[in-house]
Amino acid sequence: MRILEGKTLSAGILGALPPRIEAVRARLGRPPSLAIVNYFEDSPSAVYVKRKIAACEKLGIQVKLFAPKPEEGYPAFKTLLARIGADPAYDALMIERPLPDGFETLETWDAVPAAKDVDGLSTMNMGRLFISKRFSEIENGGFFVPCTALAVIRLMRFHNIDPAGMNIAVAGRSAVVGRPLAHMLTALDATVTVCHTRTGNIAGVFRSADLVITAAGKARWLKRELLPAGAAVIDVGTNFDENGRMCGDADFEDLKGTAAAVSPVPGGVGPVTLACLLEATVRAAELAPKAGKGGIILT
Repeated sequence: MRILEGKTLSAGILGALPPRIEAVRARLGRPPSLAIVNYFEDSPSAVYVKRKIAACEKLGIQVKLFAPKPEEGYPAFKTLLARIGADPAYDALMIERPLPDGFETLETWDAVPAAKDVDGLSTMNMGRLFISKRFSEIENGGFFVPCTALAVIRLMRFHNIDPAGMNIAVAGRSAVVGRPLAHMLTALDATVTVCHTRTGNIAGVFRSADLVITAAGKARWLKRELLPAGAAVIDVGTNFDENGRMCGDADFEDLKGTAAAVSPVPGGVGPVTLACLLEATVRAAELAPKAGKGGIILT
């Protein structure tokens, strides 16, 4: 079974950033700057928050963590987003999920200026993504896309997996991963089936797939009996098992002997997602007006 590791790719992406960071420093008089908003210290995403901060500090990217309390309410959250969005000291804004109940609204994502929306969730960035027919339009369009979805594409390319002509099953229909990833794969000429909790015969869909990408958020649920022999698996899940160990959606050990290739958790999509986020932060700083006032990214 081939291991689709992401650490080497991540190191390559991050290794190309220092000259760009220095160019930003020379132009703006400061390095690129990222603001992170995270509500829950014990969520799976909190593990990656610590890694994001450490990676930023290592590269010389300024990073500020905002940790508001859920009881402060939605108006306080909106005020915080407006303050960060208007502050020229921040080039990029990352909102970690999950959010408190009722906070994940269209109003929330559009409170982030498109030019600082490095995870591509505003209607401006998401709309640009979904009207792009070819992947070259996505790559060269001058807008941001969800980092995790992009990380999957880059991991596939790094391991020479060409989606053109493939039947691909994507488990999960979130705006962060499933739906944007499905569109990106379609733009690369794959035939994609998006599965979710109401899919009637998910095993049948998987067994006809050349590649299964799972972003369901359920620990080790993907077993060998759901896959055809020789299929590849890319695991986007970030979960913790009963022993508190991080694991993916795929049962890695169980898939040995059935899957041709599997991305590990940790060490697969996660490091590449982190690298894509930091790369997007640098790009936001590169595109920021010298005066520091944000605006829509134009080509």
